[in-house]
Amino acid sequence: MIVTGTENRIDERHREAGFTVVEAVVALTILAVALGVLLNVMSNSIRQTGQAEAAAEAGALAQSLLARIGTQLPLQDGQIDGQSEHGFRWRLQIDPYGDGTDHREWPVAAHQVSAEVMWSDGFYQRSVVLTTLRLGPKGATR
Repeated sequence: MIVTGTENRIDERHREAGFTVVEAVVALTILAVALGVLLNVMSNSIRQTGQAEAAAEAGALAQSLLARIGTQLPLQDGQIDGQSEHGFRWRLQIDPYGDGTDHREWPVAAHQVSAEVMWSDGFYQRSVVLTTLRLGPKGATR
């Protein structure tokens, strides 16, 4: 019987045709690490998007509260507390602005108004504070 080189080449091709167990394990390990990193990035993105939405809603609520001072809410020195329907707690702090001389000389009373909106994002207490000045009649201070 004469042996030609083609039978040896066929046998070599069959031996080299598949992956070894080590190569398959390494490939699966790389895939698992890549998927783990990808899922972590995606979950962080979703969490941060939720935080940004809550901060934007809190900022809009604070602006709305400041706009209501003097029309729907009284412009009187002191503190007003409340809670929104979406679970945000809020506090308005109204204080006189300026010193005694300013209060006598100015034709109107100036008030520093701060709106603080607070919420919990699960682990942390968050807040947004906006401050402005409001003018009103001199009789509005206590």
